[in-house]
Parts: sequence; C-alpha cells; structure tokens
Amino acid sequence: MSITGFGANLVTGGSGSSLLQWRLLTRTQDRQKAMMMADPVNSADTAYARARLPHVGTVDDLMSDRRLYTYVMRAFGLEDQVNSQALVRKVLESDLSDNGSVANRMGDPRFRELAGAFNFGPAAGNGTSGPSFVGQISDRYVTALFEREIGQRNKALEIMLDFSRKLPDKASWADLMDDPDMASVVRTVYGLPPPIGPADAASQARDLENTIPFAEMRLPPTQAQFRRDFFDVWDYEGNPRGGPVASRVQWDMMTSTYDRDRAAFAARPDVRRGLAELAAKLPAVTTAGDLLADRRLLVPVLTAFGLEDMAADTNRLRLVLASDPADPGSFAAKAGDREKALALAFGTANSGARRRGSPAFVTDIVKRYETQSFEVSAGNANEALRLGLYFQRKAGGITSWYQVLADKALAEFARTALGLPDQAAQIDLDRQVTILQGRLDIKKLADPAEVAKLVERFMMMYDINGDGAAAVASSPAIQLLSGSGRTTIDPSTLMALATTRRW
Repeated sequence: MSITGFGANLVTGGSGSSLLQWRLLTRTQDRQKAMMMADPVNSADTAYARARLPHVGTVDDLMSDRRLYTYVMRAFGLEDQVNSQALVRKVLESDLSDNGSVANRMGDPRFRELAGAFNFGPAAGNGTSGPSFVGQISDRYVTALFEREIGQRNKALEIMLDFSRKLPDKASWADLMDDPDMASVVRTVYGLPPPIGPADAASQARDLENTIPFAEMRLPPTQAQFRRDFFDVWDYEGNPRGGPVASRVQWDMMTSTYDRDRAAFAARPDVRRGLAELAAKLPAVTTAGDLLADRRLLVPVLTAFGLEDMAADTNRLRLVLASDPADPGSFAAKAGDREKALALAFGTANSGARRRGSPAFVTDIVKRYETQSFEVSAGNANEALRLGLYFQRKAGGITSWYQVLADKALAEFARTALGLPDQAAQIDLDRQVTILQGRLDIKKLADPAEVAKLVERFMMMYDINGDGAAAVASSPAIQLLSGSGRTTIDPSTLMALATTRRW
C-alpha cells in the first residue's frame, strides 16, 4: 500500500496565487474527492478495510494485518508512525480516562483520536481482548437461540437469564423498573400490582429502595435469594416448568453446564448456517438500508437482539436505526433496551457510543481516510491548501488558543494568518496566547463565515511571506506586497512588532 502522496495528480488547485488555488479547490473538492477515492489503489484499499474492520476485536487483530493497519494510520494522519509499532500499541491500549496514559501524554492530538476511535483500553470494559463486531453479533445470536430453547422447556429459566444479564447495567430501582421485563419479575417476587401511571411507578421504586437498598440487590447473595424466590413463586402459581423437578433445581443444573451446552448448541448445523450468514454479510453493511434490504441477514440480526418479531415492520426498524441511542428522548431509547442496543450497533447517529467494527465505525474510518488523503494530496500541490483544509476541518472544535498551539499545523496556520513571524513560536507559551488573543477572538471560529475569511487571509499571507514561491513569482500584486526584489524587514524587527502590546 502506498503511504504518502498517491492521488496527488488528481487533486489540484490549478495555478496562480494560493488564494486563487484555494477558491478553485473549494469549488471542486467534492468532484476531486470522488476522483481521488476512485483511484485504483484507494478503491482497493478502502474495499479491503471495509471487509476487515468488522472483524477487528483486539489490538493484535489490527496490528498483525499490515495493509489494514497502514490504512488506519493514514486515516488518522499518522502514516509517518506506521513503523513505531511499540508506541502505537501503547497508544491503542491506553485508558483515556487516565490522564497519565500514553495517549493522553502525547502532545499530538491525533494519537488520542486513534485510541478513542478503537477504544481498546480498560475503560471500554473489555480490555484489549473484546470480540469483534461480527463476533459480538454472532455471540448474541447464539445466546438468543440457545436461551430460547431453554425457555421452551421452562420459561422461568429464560426470564431469569435475561434478568441476571441486565441487572449489572441498572443503577437504581427506578432504572430497573423502567424495563418492562425486569419490572414484571420484581412484581412477581414481591407481589406488586402493575403501576397506575408514572407517579405510582415512582412510588413503587421508592418503596423497594426502602425495603431492599438497590446496592444490596446487586450483591451475589441477595441476587441468589431473589432468584430462588422467583422460581418458588413461579412454581407455586402453577406455571409450566417442563417436568417434576423444581425450577430452582433446574436453574442450578442449567447454570452448571451452561458454557458446555451452549458450545455444543453453536456447533449444530442450523446454527452454523446462521453464523456463516452473519460472518459473510455483516462486513458489507454500511447503512440501515443495507441491513433492511437483505432479509436473510436481517432475520438473524434481529434474532440476536430479541427483535425477530419486528422483521416485517421495516418502518419501525428505520425509526430505530435512525435514532441516537445516547439521546434519552430518541425513538430507540423510548422503545426499549433491545431497540436501543440495535441502534447502538447499527445506527448512523450513535457517534459517542459507536461500537468498534460497526457500520457507523467503519464509515467513520473510511471518511477519515478520504479526508486525510485529500488533504495530503492537496498539500503535494500546494502546502497552503493542506493547511487551509486542515484548519477549516478543525476550526469548529477549537475553544482555546492553547489548543491551537498544541497542534503544529494549527499553530503554523494561526501565525501565518495573523501576521506573526516564525520566531513567535520560541517565546513563552502564555505570551503567545496573549498575542493571539489580541489578534482574534477565538469565539469567532464557531462562525463558518469568519473561518472562511481567515482561511482566505492565510492564503494571501502564505504567499506574501514567500512560502508559495511559485505564486509570488507569478503575481505582481504579491510581489509588491511582499517586497520581492526589494529590501525586506529584518526578522528581529518583525518579532518586536508582533510582540508589542497594542492599546
């Protein structure tokens, strides 16, 4: 795989000053991006990445595949670090909640972006050995079918398996009682009637907290007693239990052999066919429409999330998949935990909760690759274009001049656009911030119109400073402004002017 510069002959701003090149580039960038990504090398590498990313579950999965690893490093603008594998591994394994982790200590924000995107660190909850996206869905699929078969013998066992799996994710009785299935189990054990409205539901949650604090409910001994009570009530009420053996005894027998029996179940031919369908087709899913259009894939996916009864309701599924699961008011969040889990895995609006290898995750990596490649290729034609594209992309998230100065490319852009000499980078950091604050209110970067004006100013200043030598030579106006061929101002004088306080 090529690392730098491929597609450069496709991306151009034409000729003339950097400002003229920038204006041409911004008018044609969509078409030029499409041409660049259609380049045979880009097209083949992107197809490979789309096929392989859903199977990445560990750091080793990523780093042992040189082609995929290089693609990812390019996507984050870190192609020059491809061979620094020991460092990259430490970055990928970083816990971003720990300020002392390697990714957080790196001065370059791109390393933190890489670590955050793949989320291999301990804060992800599964360390560096979590299953790939295909593995996650496949595991859910096997579990759903296996526990459904258990439920055909004794529904109480299936109900309690589901309850026990969800309990660690609940933070309070109110949170638990918001789940209809879990609430039904609690009401069965404690003889509570269905609540009449939200106020009654809140009152029940308070009563439960006063009787058994939720922190105590999460303890293993309390959970074990709760399960026994549920099975005893189930049997006492005459519910089917599939034989003469008490449900609580069946539970103990089932859990003692669960892993072995589940593995044997997964090896059955009919189950293996469903798993093969998932492994073959999941990597090709890039949109909700792709999933909904393939019924042979849709059914096992919905089965994995316990939603197979929704297979024919494509309108509802579209609403679920279009939801942001992080928004409590979204359709999926209101519909229930199963719908929320489906949106988390396959939805397009799940930015904060994106799962490694999911369609949204893969699309994000490919988009990063496209953007980074376009900027590098534009920079091969004119470095000013790369810096302008990079600043334009980052500007909306800039809230501090310290943030700008921590990024080498942003700092270069700011000094050039605001008329500071290169020597300004050598003075005290706080003093640099003070100077920049005097030149531009950082809040203006939230306005795209202000950003556009600043980028155009940068293009002019870049050529005036002599960085765009070809543009200076071809532009009489820039020659006049830059003093080409005439006596120039000494850099120390420029430095003094730049750092003089303005009143």
